[in-house]
Amino acid sequence: MSGVLLLIGIISTPAWSESPAPSVHWGGAAFPDQYSTLTGGLTLNRFTPVDGLGNKYDSTVGNTLGFNLITLSWTQHWSGIFQGWSTNLTAGISPTSDEPSQYFQNKVVHQLRQLPSVPTVDARKETDVMIDGSVTRWFPLFRPKVIFAGAGFSVGTIYQQGFLRAGIRRMPITPTLYHSDTWGDVSLRASVLGRISYQDNGAVLHAVRSTAGLVQPAIAFGQYRTTESGETIPTWEIELALMWDSGIFVNTTGQSQKQFAWSLAASAGPMRFETWNDSMGHLSERDYGPSYGVALTLDVLRAWNIIQDFRTKPATDPPAAS
Repeated sequence: MSGVLLLIGIISTPAWSESPAPSVHWGGAAFPDQYSTLTGGLTLNRFTPVDGLGNKYDSTVGNTLGFNLITLSWTQHWSGIFQGWSTNLTAGISPTSDEPSQYFQNKVVHQLRQLPSVPTVDARKETDVMIDGSVTRWFPLFRPKVIFAGAGFSVGTIYQQGFLRAGIRRMPITPTLYHSDTWGDVSLRASVLGRISYQDNGAVLHAVRSTAGLVQPAIAFGQYRTTESGETIPTWEIELALMWDSGIFVNTTGQSQKQFAWSLAASAGPMRFETWNDSMGHLSERDYGPSYGVALTLDVLRAWNIIQDFRTKPATDPPAAS
């Protein structure tokens, strides 16, 4: 029984966090956190200048990039005079190398899809660092904190960026299919994001497009509870997102390379898994794009609090006095 109680506590804890750069331009979900969280994890982003058939991607990046970002992300939804505002700070450090992203690309993704292996081209072997921050204002739409608008930045060795974003997050599009007082409502929910950004070169990407526009719609199925402060927290969730990006990669003539990508994420309690790829439009043929990524994160603070609460809570009720 005690194990069941621990499992219930873990599942009812949120797991999402904001994606570290450069995931947003690789195809990862780019929505702001809808609730407060402190999350750590591993995010892999890989760029390959050629595909499995030897075709070269038309950009100025000529070598393989395997970013292995060890991340920590903190989002705070404020109260008092800052009610309706949230802030995020995400930091990541990467021992950039060919592995383990080469293994996931060739031995997992491409084998499952029966695609030819992608060769490694002079893989970068350095330590890279990225720091991201954002401020978001939330507005109600039939329920608290659905519409958002904000701004942020990304700085580090990969590239530099400032951005504006706005959209809708987890708007219910079906009636409640099931209700639990503890775990919340099961429903289908929709999100959409518009984002514009200004980029500058970094130590890794020496030639990036100066401005970029991004649109990302998403649809999710899950169970959600709303806190007294209006934060929407998924107990569990499966979300599919599509992305169109005017692109930050440019070719030798300065033309940007448009990106089309998909992202699939699943969360249960403090754990979240997401993978993304820019093969939109060619899913049944081959991977035409140069990039893909995968992330596994854990809400470390809340998972620790659950464990501590479980350890201090009596396993059984004390016997009644005779």
